[in-house]
Amino acid sequence: MSISYKTVKTPISGLKIHLNRVANDERGFFCDIAEIDNPIWKNGAKHLHASIAIKKGVARGEHYHFRLKENFYILSGTSLFIFHDFRKKSKTYGKTWSLILGFSPKPRLPGSDPGSLGGAKSYFIDKGKLAQIEISPYIYHAFWPLTNEKVLAFVTGNTGYDASDFSRPKLHDVPGAEKILKKFNLRP
Repeated sequence: MSISYKTVKTPISGLKIHLNRVANDERGFFCDIAEIDNPIWKNGAKHLHASIAIKKGVARGEHYHFRLKENFYILSGTSLFIFHDFRKKSKTYGKTWSLILGFSPKPRLPGSDPGSLGGAKSYFIDKGKLAQIEISPYIYHAFWPLTNEKVLAFVTGNTGYDASDFSRPKLHDVPGAEKILKKFNLRP
């Protein structure tokens, strides 16, 4: 069995990027969401949903779960993601990190020089990089659309929805988050 993805480390333990296979031609794109060898199946995908952001610069998410492990894929639009490790026993406890995900880097993103994307790590489908973000419990996650196009996030979880399984800290309780947003001309 061949591997259909490549795993990339992040600065936060328990937060992984899996780059899934993308094929394209003049007709469009084919993206593997989760082939049989993908970790999503090892984690026991039991819940599928979509989160659709319709306003540029308005956050979605802004929480972490106590038990749920999630996988995010951005299928359209472009967004800035911010992650923070709230796991007190983690070697990366207190670490905040950002990432840009989307279909295409165009148009030029706010707060960035052409081609730099504000210095943030980025993955784009039209560049052959469908990023699957694997998020462990107690890792804060939120995303802000950077373009006027609707952002479609396809999300899987290892358990069903539970309204008691999350905490929603205020953005000022996420060290460095406001500074990251300012870099992209976004408001909290």
